[in-house]
Amino acid sequence: MPLRLPPVFRVFPALALAVAVCCAWEARAATVTDALGATVTVPDAPKRVYALSPPDALLVYAINPCLLVGWNMPQPPAAKAWYPACVRDLPVLGGFFGQGMTPNKEALLAAAPDLVISGTMARSNRDFDAFFTGLGIPVVHIDSGTVADYPKALRLLGRLLGDPARGEAQGAYAQDTLEAIAKGVAGIPEDKRLRVYYAEGEDGLATDGRGSFHTQVLEMAGGINVHATPQTQRYGMDKVTMETVIGYAPQLILAQTPKVQAAIQASPTWRVIPAVRDGRVVGLPSLPINWFDRPPSFMRLLALKWMAHTLYPDAFPYDMARETQAFCKLFWDKDLTEAQARALLESGAAARP
Repeated sequence: MPLRLPPVFRVFPALALAVAVCCAWEARAATVTDALGATVTVPDAPKRVYALSPPDALLVYAINPCLLVGWNMPQPPAAKAWYPACVRDLPVLGGFFGQGMTPNKEALLAAAPDLVISGTMARSNRDFDAFFTGLGIPVVHIDSGTVADYPKALRLLGRLLGDPARGEAQGAYAQDTLEAIAKGVAGIPEDKRLRVYYAEGEDGLATDGRGSFHTQVLEMAGGINVHATPQTQRYGMDKVTMETVIGYAPQLILAQTPKVQAAIQASPTWRVIPAVRDGRVVGLPSLPINWFDRPPSFMRLLALKWMAHTLYPDAFPYDMARETQAFCKLFWDKDLTEAQARALLESGAAARP
């Protein structure tokens, strides 16, 4: 049966040919049941993969970065320095995420993926799925919205992308981490758990509410998010007042950026807050990408250990330099010295005066 192409291909016939050659006739040799319960026929060895959101693109990266055909958003220079050459200068194709952004269909056609990954974070729709499936390009949906989804997601991606051993190793790491953190947190009495404020924005007066995926690491590690109000928009960063933060009286403040950390530490207004008075304003590690959030990624697995150790060092006596070395070897294929690992741990901290 001839392949039916959407009207856009009549305007871009060269792209139609590229997609037809690269995708429509790709041999299909396996089926998989995805997170929506659909049975999807997939390439035996996909060579060009597109993911609809930054978190899912980074999960694909963790398995095999060179399969990616593009990014969802521009990549920061610091991250590019870590990337292998095959992904450093990939085009920005867009995706379903954040503040109403959508994929660039023309750029997607030129990229000619032979497999599409649509994770929980992507919020794709039937029309866009049909755009791919109408071209004979399979779409596999995975659960990836929470850190708890990672063991299954990584194992599935390992099988899909032709490296089940790597997917199993990363999935096992994720599962072991989740179990260790849950066990340790269960042993901390409720009245001993620290009250934490997540300071975002230019002035630290933006935050994300309890239960937000933006603060998931904090809460899984046993911290009490003092801002109990649910976030009002998917992107988060809801505004609060200084009076509200003072009333919260957090015992520890997580600073989104070094700039925010420095501003809080230097401000007389913030000094009345217990966390500031006691010197417990902590910057989030941010290299090669933010460990905690924006975008939420597989780095949250390492962030869980860092967060738990930061909050409760006696319950979680991790050697974080060694943990960072082991993690970067498994997920980034990087052999770090102890000094390099410690530099990553300090990457979100403000310069000392």
